[in-house]
Amino acid sequence: MDKHLKDKRRIYKEVPNVEIQQYQLKKFNEIWKEIINEVPYYKELVDKERIPSQIKSIDDFIKLPITDRKEVRNNVLKYSNNNVEPDFWITTGGSTGTPLKFPSRKKEKEYYEPSIWYARDFYGIKRSDRMFRLWGHSHTLGKGFSKYKKILSFKIGHPLIGFKRFSAYNLSKEQLRKAGEEILKFKPDYIIGYSKAINMLAKVNEGRKNEFHKLNLRAVIGASEAFDTKEDREFVSEVFGCEVGLEYASMETKHIAHTYPKSDYKVLWDDVIMECVDENGLPSTTGRVLITTLYPRMFPLVRYELGDIIVNTKKSGHSVYEFEEIKGRDNDFLKIDAETSIHSEALTHAIKLSDKISSYQIRYDKNNNYTIYVTSNDNINEKEKKEIQYRLNNIDSRLQKLPIVQVDQLKQTIAGKTKWLVEE
Repeated sequence: MDKHLKDKRRIYKEVPNVEIQQYQLKKFNEIWKEIINEVPYYKELVDKERIPSQIKSIDDFIKLPITDRKEVRNNVLKYSNNNVEPDFWITTGGSTGTPLKFPSRKKEKEYYEPSIWYARDFYGIKRSDRMFRLWGHSHTLGKGFSKYKKILSFKIGHPLIGFKRFSAYNLSKEQLRKAGEEILKFKPDYIIGYSKAINMLAKVNEGRKNEFHKLNLRAVIGASEAFDTKEDREFVSEVFGCEVGLEYASMETKHIAHTYPKSDYKVLWDDVIMECVDENGLPSTTGRVLITTLYPRMFPLVRYELGDIIVNTKKSGHSVYEFEEIKGRDNDFLKIDAETSIHSEALTHAIKLSDKISSYQIRYDKNNNYTIYVTSNDNINEKEKKEIQYRLNNIDSRLQKLPIVQVDQLKQTIAGKTKWLVEE
C-alpha cells in the first residue's frame, strides 16, 4: 500500500465525525491564502473587504459567495490562478449541454487520487486489480495520429496493465452483447461504468448470469448518474453476482463521495467540504449541493453549486459527511431506433471539442427527427459544423446526418433550466 493511501486511511479513521468541520476549516485556511492572492475574483472581494481574509469560524466561511457553472464559465480566468501556466484544460460533460472549460495542473492528481482508492477499498478493490470500464473517451472522436495512438493504447497497452475499456457511446443491443463477451474474455476483478449503461448491459446479457458469477467480481461500480430505481441496482447485482456501488464525482470536483456496501454515501471530506442548503442558501438536511475543494488547484472551487440535490444528510456542523441519495443527475439517451441508444456523454464529447460552442441542445419531434441547436459568441461556419458531424459519425453514422442550427438562446424549462434533450 502506498504512503498516500495509508495517510488517507489514517485521517478518516482518526478524525471523529464531530470534529470534521473544524478539521476542514483549518485545512481550507491553508489554501485560502493562495486563493485570495492569486485568484482575481476572491482577491478583489477581500480587497474591498466584502469577505474575510482569514476564515476563523463557520460563520466566516458562509460569508463566501455561492458560485455555479453558469456564472463561472463566462469568465473562468477570473476564478483561476493566472500566475501559473496550466498543463492542460479540462472540459466538462453532463446532461445540461453547457460544458465548462477550466485550467488544471498535473500535480493536482497527487492530492485527489488517493481518495479514489480509499473509496474503492470499501469493496476490496486494489490498484493492482483488473478493471473493465464501460465509458466514453472524447479523444477517440478526433482525427490524425494522436487519435489512433490513443485507440491503440486502450486496445493493447491498457489491457496489458489490467485496464480494459469498452465504449459506452453506442449502447445498441449488439454492442452491449459484445461488451458482455469482452468481460468474460478479459476476466476483470471489477467493473465501472455509467450507471444506466451498466443496467442496460445487465439486461442484454442476463443470460450470461452464471458465467458472470464464475468471475467472482469484487464489485460493479456505477458512476456519472444514479440508477433509475433501487430495483435496477439490485438487478445488476443479481446478474453479476456481486455488490453494486455508486461513486459521486464530476469533472470540476473529481471524486466527492462513494457508497459503502449496503449503506449510504460516505463523503470524501478530506478533499472537499460538502454543504447541503435550501433555496435560500440556508443549511438543510435535504437540498442543494455546494462543494469547496481542500487541496491546491489552479481552478479552486469555493461554495460551488453542482446542480444536484442530496437527501437525508448527516453533518458535522454545516459539513456533510454522509447522505442517503442524489437527485437531479439524470443523463438521458438519444434513441436512434428501437435497438440503439446513444448516451448523453457521447453527444457532449463530440460537440464540446469545438472551441466555439458555448452550449447545445438536441430537439426531436414525435417522428424522432432530431436537430442539434448550438449557441456561440462567434459564427459557426460550415467547416466547423462538418467537423462536429465527423465526430458524430465516429459514434454512429446516422448521427452525421443531424442538422446543426445556431441560435441565440436554447429552450428552457418553466424552472429556467436547460436540458440537452428536448421533445418539441
